[in-house]
Amino acid sequence: MGGTGDWCDRLSALLASYAERPRPRTSRERAEAARAFQSEMVDAGVAAPGWPKSAGGLELGLEDQLDYYRMTTAAGIPKHPNPLAFIVAPTLIVYGTEAQKERFLGPLLRAQEFWCQGFSEPGAGSDLASLSTKAVRDGDNYRVTGQKIWTSQASQADWMFTLVRTGPAGRGTAGISYLLIPMSSPGVDVRPLRDASGGYHFAEVFFDDVVVPVENVVGDEGAGWSVMRTSLGHERATAFLADEFRYRGLVDKVFALAIDQGYADDALIRQELAYIETGVRAIAANSARALDAVLRRADPGGMASVNRLVKSEFEQQLHRLAQRLTGSGAALSNRSDGAVDKGRWTYGYLMSRATTIGAGTAEIQRNAIAEQVLGLPSHRGEGTRPAAVEPGRPLSEPSEDELALRQVLGKALAPHTSTEQLLSWESKTGDYDIGLWDELVRFGLPGLAVSEQFGGGGADLRLLIAAVEEAGYAAAPVPLVPTLIALEVMLHAEALEAVEAVCDGATAAFVVPVDDDGWVLDERLPKLEGTRLSGSVVRVPGAPVADRLVMVARDAASGELVLGLVKPIEVEIERQESIDVTGTIGAVVLDGVVPEIIARGDKVNRILDASRRGAELVLAADSVGIANRALALAVDWAGQRAQFGHLIGSYQAISHRCADMLVAAEGARAQVLSAAEFEAEHPEAKLSAEVALASAIDAAVSTAERCMQIHGGIGFTWEHPVHLLLRRATANQVALGRPENLRDRVAGAVLAGLS
Repeated sequence: MGGTGDWCDRLSALLASYAERPRPRTSRERAEAARAFQSEMVDAGVAAPGWPKSAGGLELGLEDQLDYYRMTTAAGIPKHPNPLAFIVAPTLIVYGTEAQKERFLGPLLRAQEFWCQGFSEPGAGSDLASLSTKAVRDGDNYRVTGQKIWTSQASQADWMFTLVRTGPAGRGTAGISYLLIPMSSPGVDVRPLRDASGGYHFAEVFFDDVVVPVENVVGDEGAGWSVMRTSLGHERATAFLADEFRYRGLVDKVFALAIDQGYADDALIRQELAYIETGVRAIAANSARALDAVLRRADPGGMASVNRLVKSEFEQQLHRLAQRLTGSGAALSNRSDGAVDKGRWTYGYLMSRATTIGAGTAEIQRNAIAEQVLGLPSHRGEGTRPAAVEPGRPLSEPSEDELALRQVLGKALAPHTSTEQLLSWESKTGDYDIGLWDELVRFGLPGLAVSEQFGGGGADLRLLIAAVEEAGYAAAPVPLVPTLIALEVMLHAEALEAVEAVCDGATAAFVVPVDDDGWVLDERLPKLEGTRLSGSVVRVPGAPVADRLVMVARDAASGELVLGLVKPIEVEIERQESIDVTGTIGAVVLDGVVPEIIARGDKVNRILDASRRGAELVLAADSVGIANRALALAVDWAGQRAQFGHLIGSYQAISHRCADMLVAAEGARAQVLSAAEFEAEHPEAKLSAEVALASAIDAAVSTAERCMQIHGGIGFTWEHPVHLLLRRATANQVALGRPENLRDRVAGAVLAGLS
């Protein structure tokens, strides 16, 4: 654990004490217990990990905050009963006067006073700048008149933090102020609104000439818009990860529900389960990359915008599935006798419909991603902002080593990968760009992550993944992925002479049948009869250009698996025409060739089991490169192609499609890079690789398809590069097993762990 110091000891002691206590039974008891426990946290000095010490916090670094959240989540302690308080708190810490901090932060932290947020109005939902509630200065007071709506917890709140117009009426951010209003003030009328779940979680609030002291303005008068951005932007990477810990528990509960309700073997349900498993991992991976950037004092880019959308839609997907798993119990109200799990999933499903509405609808979030992150033209005709990062490049700033690698490799690839050059490989089905391959070898590929003692570069796996992604982005016409997969098998088999040859620049291919589940180890394998191999393996990527072949066969006499090396010159390789113009594929025909046996029996199973993760990650990295190149092409076209007098990127039908492409491509990248960071022996290493590969393949295919659609007729022509990306993505889709089968294995593994 990274957490050190007395805060960790104090927190551990409090959590241990909490573990021994009986749990409250009713909602009223739970609320009272949560409030009381919050005061205990304050008394122990462990209630606010990220707040400055001057405000009563621990002022922990981000890494220690992560340990804090891990500890508290694992202990299952009650959450602060008024989470909205932690939206206003950072605003007060940054902009509040000393008197405001002294007055509000202590009671807020102890949950002695409740807060509600007054931003939305009937005519200003997601479009906050059009709000009309006005505050007219009258000496040392304002007189507030207007209406707020969808105000969560307004019926219980003691205070509201709100936006009011202190300047001239109209639409615009100038003249908006951030004001704190006591809810007990004369003229405040709270009218609860019943929501879809049947509860009263929010309300309309009317202000009829409400008198509020000027001293309750936070920040300068008229500067409320920038102050509000602190409120809405309070979610740091640690808060994202704290959510991920909570989501992890919810996902496990949904898997357990599937087991309890008898759906564990339902193929369709297992696909849905795998999607929510992917979702929770994508949120964690996105958050981890943002956190990594913050820890390095680098820019996390638009990751907050992406994760906000991903989280809101993930909650809906999760609860929709949970509601489905209740079977016929879905017909019952959440308050009904006999409701599954006391109706929590029905209630959660209904409440989750608000996640894509509150704090900006999903459509508004897509507008923000398209216009503020990708730099597409404003749908309101307000021009174009610079993109947060160049579309298709990593959204969170990479480390210095990774950034340098990407830049140098990108320059090496560019002269060899123009559209005209890539298209030329259609007529050369059994060849590759030897000049480019030599460039990559000089760069250190394919042996970049191989130990230096075997002739490699000794880099970590994450850097190799970044390099493969760059090659995929350029659609490089070289057998990099087939060679790396074969190299992975050779390494685990300790075929060191072959490893050194590949590190020196030899190409290679792994000869094994593949079906929808991946590598095939049954009767379809070639046979070893005595010392000679017979049989054939069709559709072997990279075989026509391989200098080394490593292959699996089955001993005809003993039935055991054998792993061997054969020379391409000693076998017949029938070149086949690959759907991927930038790749090669062929059938390997064996007729009495004598292999060099490098492993037998159970050892072969262990070698292949250990090799599969690396193979999946390099294929996933190539797919991530494809997805991000498709995104870059789509955004570029949407920003220059005009229709009906407007750039097509200003139409939400296009910009939202681009936003979804970014979410898919960036989520896949984050998962692949995250999976590459696990040590090979880590229990999560294999599962995370399979999740990442399924996500990356899906992202590559879907973004290439969408890219073609955005380009319209020009995208469907042979001369446009998008079909090259779609072809390469389609080939990757079947190279190591279909994504549906990968997801089924993922669901099965999680279910087995919970059974």
